[in-house]
Amino acid sequence: MDLNRILELAVETLEKRKAGINAEIETIRAELQGRGFRTARKMIPAAASTKRRRLQTRAERKAHSEGMKAHWADKKTRPAKASATKKLPAASGKRRAKSAAEKKALSLKMKQVWEKRKAEALKKNE
Repeated sequence: MDLNRILELAVETLEKRKAGINAEIETIRAELQGRGFRTARKMIPAAASTKRRRLQTRAERKAHSEGMKAHWADKKTRPAKASATKKLPAASGKRRAKSAAEKKALSLKMKQVWEKRKAEALKKNE
C-alpha cells in the first residue's frame, strides 16, 4: 500500500475521533450552561447515531404516565384469569410421596452422579 494512502486513512480516522470528541465537549458545555441533555443531543452528527428517536414533549410524557397508571390500576382491580390461577398437579400436592427406601436410593444415585462430575472436572483441569 502506498504511504500517502496510509497517511490519508490515518487522517480520516483521526478526524472521526475528533468529531466524536467535539460532540462530547458540546454535550458537557450544554450541561454546564443549563440547556440540558435535549439540546446537546441535537448537536450529535447524523453519522454518529444510526437510529433517531423522536423526543417526547413534557405533556406527552405526562399523558403517557397517567395512561399507564390508569392501565395498571384497572389491571389490579380486575379478577385474575382462570388459566393463571389454575395450579399444576405438582404444586397442588398430587405427587406421590416417596418411601424411605426410594429417598435413600435417590440420594445414593445423586452422590454417584456428583462423584462422576468431580472426576471429569479433575481430568479437564489436569
